Amino acid sequence: MPERDDEETRDDVMDEVEEEDEVEEEPERGWASGERVRTDSVFIDTGRGQTAEVQVGAPFAETLERLADESHYGGYFRVFLNGSEVVDPADSPPTIEPGMRLVITSYDKVG
Repeated sequence: MPERDDEETRDDVMDEVEEEDEVEEEPERGWASGERVRTDSVFIDTGRGQTAEVQVGAPFAETLERLADESHYGGYFRVFLNGSEVVDPADSPPTIEPGMRLVITSYDKVG
């Protein structure tokens, strides 16, 4: 009978080892996983190799006018939202939202 006790003890130990091996791994998150991660800020390309971080919920038109002024565009600038130009400030969204891709570029005034 002592052999049987030894077998049960080995089985118990093996079960414990297997349970330790079954630790669940956290899935990768972030930019490398392809999963969108909600953030509280948006980065805006202000041209000339510069970007500005803006809080989500900030007023859209006022924020972009301030950034254009800080970028020294002299009141002549263009705004692109998700690849499309926003020509009229009245057509812009009220606030900056997560996931927005925003670019401010100079407006070349001719003549």
